[in-house]
Amino acid sequence: MKKSVSLRGAVLALSVFPWHSLSLAQVLELNPIVVVAARSEQLLSDALVSVSVFTREDIDQSQAPTLVDLLQGEAGFEFGRNGGPGTTTSMFLRGQSSINLVIMIDGVRSPVDQIGSLQILDVPLAQIERIEVLRGNASALYGDAAVGGVISITTRGGKGKPAAYGTLSYGSRNTRELSAGYGGTTGEYSFNINAGRNQSDGFSAMNARQNAAVNPAADAYSSEFAAARVDRKIDAGLSVGLRLAANTSSTFYDSPYDTPADTHQFKKKNSSLNVYMRKALGDDWVSTVDVSSSRLTYEDFKNQTRLASYGLFEGTNDVVRWFNTYQLRSNTLVNFGVDKSRENFSANGAWGYDMQRDGLGYFVGATSTFDKLTLQANVRHDEISVDTRSGGAQSTNDVKNNAALLGLGYQLAQAFKLTVSTSSGFRAPTAYEVSTTPMLKPETYASREAGLVYASGSSYVRAVYFQTNTKDALTPNANYDAYTNVGEVQNKGLELTTRAQWLGNSIKGSWVSQKPFNLTDDKLLDRRARLYGSLDVSRVVGGYELGSKIYASGERSEGARALSGYALVSLYASKKIDKDVTLRLRLDNAFNRDYQLAYGYNTPGRSVMATLQYSPSR
Repeated sequence: MKKSVSLRGAVLALSVFPWHSLSLAQVLELNPIVVVAARSEQLLSDALVSVSVFTREDIDQSQAPTLVDLLQGEAGFEFGRNGGPGTTTSMFLRGQSSINLVIMIDGVRSPVDQIGSLQILDVPLAQIERIEVLRGNASALYGDAAVGGVISITTRGGKGKPAAYGTLSYGSRNTRELSAGYGGTTGEYSFNINAGRNQSDGFSAMNARQNAAVNPAADAYSSEFAAARVDRKIDAGLSVGLRLAANTSSTFYDSPYDTPADTHQFKKKNSSLNVYMRKALGDDWVSTVDVSSSRLTYEDFKNQTRLASYGLFEGTNDVVRWFNTYQLRSNTLVNFGVDKSRENFSANGAWGYDMQRDGLGYFVGATSTFDKLTLQANVRHDEISVDTRSGGAQSTNDVKNNAALLGLGYQLAQAFKLTVSTSSGFRAPTAYEVSTTPMLKPETYASREAGLVYASGSSYVRAVYFQTNTKDALTPNANYDAYTNVGEVQNKGLELTTRAQWLGNSIKGSWVSQKPFNLTDDKLLDRRARLYGSLDVSRVVGGYELGSKIYASGERSEGARALSGYALVSLYASKKIDKDVTLRLRLDNAFNRDYQLAYGYNTPGRSVMATLQYSPSR
């Protein structure tokens, strides 16, 4: 691999772009409303924990191919991927394990499989209206495994006069993307429907120099998706809604255990249905009930034949939630509720198994403001039961856990706010862990952080010190066929995020220095860097928006191997053809850097993508 590029070198690379020649400003939403931090609306600067926000405009500007590519560069977010889009992807929030985070889609928790891996990572960006990323322990709000943080996704809804919209993209490796939709408001109804297809010839997922057994051919990827959302306002205090979504994908991948002539392919199908009713029970109380059901099918093929062992996975996830917000006093907002879920997951084949996971959670929280002081308190009780059946053997595990969060904010001056918080959390054993060792305890977490927020008319800056300690971490033996609660893990560090308008430039930046450490084994956690950060600068001149994003990461480890540090430079531009049509162009990995997110797996070289976007002015 080529030598790594330092953060200092990345900043130097940015300086070659002629920012001084531009003259007009791009509007950047500096202090948006967020919901995920307290489960109620508040300004970003008022949140007592660290949050990032992506609007529809941010998504359009990024031209990112996937969710993880969009989030790369956000403070607290790292990821590993075994090749290109569609391959196995691990997300690390605040240095936590990839199974220690929660993804919410329209308020509904995304399901996991038998090893705790999230199964809905490839939500098409064309379907998303807004993303909020909460960094840090949020078990007191969202329950099991929310100790690294929460990614909350809101899908597109209807607004304004009904109109069509869409994008058409073409780029490197014969990558083609097409999406189209129609949505708006008419009478008491708002609606949105959309569909699309993404396809790419891809590149070889594994590095043949590091594993000569892999197939050197390019690994193609394709996906198709469709969604519909309808909301109806029945009267001033009552509304109901329906959401439907379906997604299929096909991904070729490389295996290090076969021959160069063998081909491997994943096929996935996801579908979901959600209905809700929201009712105002007086001037101060709003209550929501929603019911959702999702289905997953996952198939694994070798040489066009489905594998006899673990070749077919099927899963279901059914959730009922009752959620309430109550304005107790003019300065105090309370939220409370119950959620109940049942997940089933099965593998058909020579090594088949079935699992059922039942969850029940009760939660209550309050946010109060007293002059310069803001107080947030949340508590939650969860009961989780896991039942697995494999080869005639049955294993069960029952967990009951309480989690709490206490946060305090103090307005030091008009633009400065001091924040502190302490929280506890947990992760219940996965179905696979239970199947190998039934009598396991949950992992438990204790977190604390302190931050300083600066928010003025043109700048938002948040600096945070954080620390999370894990007790009773579930540790496997050498063969991964038994687990024990003996592990102890810690991550602590400093985190800086900023959004600003300065001299006509729109600036978004992050910087993280951390130490994600396995105290039991006395080593750094795999695939997580001690130092990483990003800088995204753009502005508008003469009707053109021009920008550049730098992302840099320090060295990481993977077992006994080292993954070199790297820096990536992306350039982007856009031009409105008329009031409804925009032409966009993006150059990724502009200097064609060679780097790895997982040992032995390739990443994209220099790539270019052109997009024609139709989005009617409203």
